[in-house]
Amino acid sequence: MTSSHESRRVALESGATTTVECWGDAGPAVLCVHGIAASRRDFARLGDALAGTHRVFAYDQRGHGDAEPREPMTLDALAGDLRAVADSIGTVAAVVGHAWGGAVALTGGPKVARALVLIDPVIRAAPGTSQGGWDLRDRLASLKIPTTILLAGRESAVAADDLARVSPAVRVETFAGHGHALHRSAFERFAELVRDAVPA
Repeated sequence: MTSSHESRRVALESGATTTVECWGDAGPAVLCVHGIAASRRDFARLGDALAGTHRVFAYDQRGHGDAEPREPMTLDALAGDLRAVADSIGTVAAVVGHAWGGAVALTGGPKVARALVLIDPVIRAAPGTSQGGWDLRDRLASLKIPTTILLAGRESAVAADDLARVSPAVRVETFAGHGHALHRSAFERFAELVRDAVPA
């Protein structure tokens, strides 16, 4: 039996719309958030791999892929987009985010999901970027939901002191020998960790 695969447009809080893609038709919902210069297609392989047991959703962040560009690009605004997509799904078991998308997932994910998987997330960004600056170390320290942080073994976006204070709910896994896009270069291990992290 083949699982379903579909795309649809969803309205965001800003009034702009984006495309949400879904793989699978049963099981816990996993909502994926891509990084800068990527798109929802970054998670197509994960969707195909988990479609037999999960529903995997991925959407284009504003200004990326098929999403309409809309300012501002602040973390709070992007977390609002995440909530709007989650509301269109219903109950979300886990949010998975890569890099910049990991920062969005850490900001908005605890309000919409029961677990997080952060792929080499950008915990701190200096002011002056198009998204503005942020420091999410306090959020890491106060997390209440199970969170798995997947660290690149080289050229990581995460500095050593970014994880100096983390909640007991946080588990850290390092992918030795793999760079920032470890969800592509170490796909099998990544997919298995996502599967383990998603609440039933």
